[in-house]
Amino acid sequence: MCLSMSSVNFVSGNRSVGLNQFHFEWCPKYRKPFMKKELVGFTEASLIRTARMYRIIIHNLHVGADHIHLFVSLPFEMSVSEAFRLFKGRSSHELRKAFSYLKEKFRKGHLWSPGKFCRSISNVKAQTIKNYIENHQFKELNQSIHEARAESEQMKLVSFF
Repeated sequence: MCLSMSSVNFVSGNRSVGLNQFHFEWCPKYRKPFMKKELVGFTEASLIRTARMYRIIIHNLHVGADHIHLFVSLPFEMSVSEAFRLFKGRSSHELRKAFSYLKEKFRKGHLWSPGKFCRSISNVKAQTIKNYIENHQFKELNQSIHEARAESEQMKLVSFF
């Protein structure tokens, strides 16, 4: 998905504004492809319920046979690790409760592998941010130098009178 500035809605929080968007991916334990049609819909519903419960916005969701992709916006006070824990923990619990055969397939009580993939998402390239920071500091430095010169010129004029 490609984002442009016109399509991005910044989120406002308590004394904060910005984007807190991520691409998450995780797999079942031992990468066993176990998602059948009935499980896909149930898993999607479980993830959506979890998101609503914790004020997480799901922009895009895909449940594959052996992995899950989420494109989400997290509340500012929520860490990435906490979001993974909520999504993986709640969906695992709900799936194993609703489909008892999963308890046999995944005997140790863990449906998902402990691993995860995460990347922050922005409509701004890293180089753009780097340039902004460098140029912003440069502009402030130039402004300070200009103000110091102007002040110095004023002092010369005052001593002239």
